[in-house]
Amino acid sequence: MSEQPGVAVARLPVAYADTGAAQLGFSLDAALQEPLAREDGKINGITVSVRLLGASHQVVVDDGARRICETVACLPDVTSALPENFQESGYVFSSRIEKVTEHQLVALVEQLGVRVTEQMASGNPSVMGVFPGDPHAVTAIVSDSSAEEISWHTWHTYPQAGEVVITTSVINRGAARA
Repeated sequence: MSEQPGVAVARLPVAYADTGAAQLGFSLDAALQEPLAREDGKINGITVSVRLLGASHQVVVDDGARRICETVACLPDVTSALPENFQESGYVFSSRIEKVTEHQLVALVEQLGVRVTEQMASGNPSVMGVFPGDPHAVTAIVSDSSAEEISWHTWHTYPQAGEVVITTSVINRGAARA
């Protein structure tokens, strides 16, 4: 799948560029990348685009006046290390790396497939991509919203290293419209 909307789990056509959590970087101003899979939607007039890259993910939130482009990836122009915590103008980001066993990883990937499907059904842009070579090498993005904020969570699994990178991002709706 390249960009077929409405498909919860995409079989990605290329191997992932990053092979471990330490390779991921963070940026709010990296150039838009051509996604391998994406889901777009509107949440109360604010466009949310969740995008899977061979190098990990981008999430673009745009209200017409302000655009935030979160990139967590292994790319040449994403040179800042992945922060544990970051905050700027109503946007909050956090990340953590968890060590997992093979059994835990299998259960997590199964749960992510269900969660992505449920969130898509409720109208929140969400997507999960499975990379070739290992059915547990996935990147998943799940968006959600409330009256006050738009949020998304991502999971980047590395079966060969027994690692999962989990990120959480929140934008205060007032800040997205500021």
